[in-house]
Amino acid sequence: MERLRRASPMTIAVLLSVIGVVVYWFTGPPADGGMFEPLADAFLHGRLYLVDDRPWLELVPRLGGGQYVPLPPAPALLLLPVEAIRQFLGAAELPNNISASVVGGANIGLVYLLLTAWGVAPRPRLWLTIGFALTTHWWVAGMAGPHHFAETTATFFLLIALNLAVRRRWAAWAGLALGLAAGSRLPLGLSLPLFLAFYARGWQPRREHLQLLAGLALPVALMAAYNVARFGSPIDFGYVHIPSGETGLITDEPWFSEGLMSISYIPRHLQVMFLDTFHFVAQAPFLKPSWSGAALWLTTPFLFWAVMARGRMVPLLWVTIGLVILPDLLWGSWGFAQFGYRRILDVVPFLLLLLGLVFRERISRWAIATILFGIAVHAYGIFVINVLAFVE
Repeated sequence: MERLRRASPMTIAVLLSVIGVVVYWFTGPPADGGMFEPLADAFLHGRLYLVDDRPWLELVPRLGGGQYVPLPPAPALLLLPVEAIRQFLGAAELPNNISASVVGGANIGLVYLLLTAWGVAPRPRLWLTIGFALTTHWWVAGMAGPHHFAETTATFFLLIALNLAVRRRWAAWAGLALGLAAGSRLPLGLSLPLFLAFYARGWQPRREHLQLLAGLALPVALMAAYNVARFGSPIDFGYVHIPSGETGLITDEPWFSEGLMSISYIPRHLQVMFLDTFHFVAQAPFLKPSWSGAALWLTTPFLFWAVMARGRMVPLLWVTIGLVILPDLLWGSWGFAQFGYRRILDVVPFLLLLLGLVFRERISRWAIATILFGIAVHAYGIFVINVLAFVE
């Protein structure tokens, strides 16, 4: 223990990452064929579409054969080096749970380094990192489905951007990382004002702001060109073209009755975020989770300590959280199949900064208790869902 206390933050971050990879890999479900590994393969071969049929995925049929991936492409870009090595070695397609576990493990180390740069003392820093690693992020990184991998990748790029911005270093690279985060989960692009503030000195624009925007512009331009090449519009990612049923589209499904996004969808998200719990049934182990989700106070109660944060950056952090979570709340689908509310991961890095202000010097026993409670709930949910298939 004494040796661990004297270890550098980078050493501890690497150790936590390795442990995370093992936990996510072995507690997740068996791997199935994802969409980003073959998309990376397609990019390497000069294609924008998949050639093999994967009917278990939400893909868009391409006129002339093949299928388009209707999610932003940054996760496939992350996999390009891995896919190139795989092809060079002639190995089989990398199981998607391996990719998700490795990226998820890296996220744990990045959180620890972010809280280090934020000035959080070692003990609360470690507890907050553990809380991040073994609650919502555990479920998302462990499940490794296409949407889960997109969220895990978005968190990876966002944490890189925040690590740079908090240190006020390499603004162009921070902009590039932010663009790739938005290229994994579009709402994260709305956090740009926070990054501009991190690089600010007074009210005058600075060289770093131009560098940040220049770095951001590259992935944004590539995504726009990618969409134009596929669907003729820079803002059309293909969601509205996803088939559903025998003859319909995803927009015909009941949860999209008011279009892809509508203010009328907000209550259903709030229902899951704050009210839904387990169902009690007369069958062991009695508490049955639902694929629809579960409330944050049950699955990640430690996040609520963020309301205690005080400081100059607090209002901007809350505005950023509101901007990023708003598109999620307006979306017709609320994230199923899921345990907890998986889209909260879009704003967890910002909530961790708030929690770092609350627990900068020390962390209370009550806060540790809420972290442990959330971990216990996730351990139960992951076990009964993935091992016992005990879920509604």
